[in-house]
Amino acid sequence: MKMKVIGISDHGPSDDSTTANEVYFMTLERIPKKINGIRVLKGIEANIIDDKGNLDISDKTVNRLEYVMANFHEGSTYEDGGIKKNTEVMIKTIRSGKINVNTHPFHNHKFEIDIEKITKEACKNDVLLELDLQYIKKHINERNSLDHLENIKKMVKGVKRCGKKLIVNSDAHNIWELADDTPLKKIKKEIGLNDEMVINNYPKELFKLLKIDE
Repeated sequence: MKMKVIGISDHGPSDDSTTANEVYFMTLERIPKKINGIRVLKGIEANIIDDKGNLDISDKTVNRLEYVMANFHEGSTYEDGGIKKNTEVMIKTIRSGKINVNTHPFHNHKFEIDIEKITKEACKNDVLLELDLQYIKKHINERNSLDHLENIKKMVKGVKRCGKKLIVNSDAHNIWELADDTPLKKIKKEIGLNDEMVINNYPKELFKLLKIDE
């Protein structure tokens, strides 16, 4: 696949579907920086667990990881508070300085948010917004896909307006899903996305944003 960088980010410990506890995330640093020439980034997809926008890992662990992603997830302790409250809580998390990526913000029918406000706040705080390809692949033909596409369009438009980039995640849960951007190619033109907006294409820029070395 000629990959140069891969990010590993299991679900945080408060998610009832996770296989990892906080000790696991603390020990990720023992994995070599490079394996067979591929830079391995150690991270997490954390859960927002309360109204203050806190995460389900300690600040100590946050500081030991190379990147932190986060959002609301079913099975964690945060309870849906409606679009206004959810947006306010997400903004608190974005402003906390603890996360680098807001995962799948367009997929919000379970925890509804104001995608335009979140996009603006993320850009202002140098937090990347994620396009989750497995979610797109799974839901693109469902009845609610039009809402998701509209949210993606708003997200892409907002990021473009700010002169920022977003991050694409294959969300691979096995080796056969790695680097599969087929779902994105099907909607790329429709959502107004171009290659220059995808930070995956610019590893050095990504490293600089994450404040880590190559």
